Amino acid sequence: MQASSFFGGNYVTTKAALTGISGAATTFTTTNAQVFAINGKAYAKAAVAGGATPTTDANTGSAITLTANNGCVVVWALDASGNVKVQAGDTKALDASGNFVDTPQMPLMLDTLAPFAYTIHKAGATTSGTWTFGSSNWSATGLTHTVVDVLTLPSRPQIS
Repeated sequence: MQASSFFGGNYVTTKAALTGISGAATTFTTTNAQVFAINGKAYAKAAVAGGATPTTDANTGSAITLTANNGCVVVWALDASGNVKVQAGDTKALDASGNFVDTPQMPLMLDTLAPFAYTIHKAGATTSGTWTFGSSNWSATGLTHTVVDVLTLPSRPQIS
């Protein structure tokens, strides 16, 4: 018998279609219901419409913040109860054109979470003060956001 490559894995089997990361809001939507696994055990999560975006990093318990000329990647995931959690990678500087000087790294994911998307957040030169993930509006001046749906995390974010 051939061993499964998904043995004990954390992953989703359906595209979440994460949207709503724009406008004068702090909410998010997943268009599709998700079937996912944590350590190989199956779970399901209904689609979310206008859900409250988490305001703290599931790993550190701290707020995720950006100031002008910086960016980061944030991974969106589900726990066994179907709660949406986020974890941020490291913050990296942006150049004068708003591109990353160095590629930000994915966070070290908790083994109790199944990632379903990641978002790339850039606070450009016109950003004023501190932007806070889940508390500040997505449309804050100088901010851009890119959504990437995943079934499992790639080794690094695809930022181009």
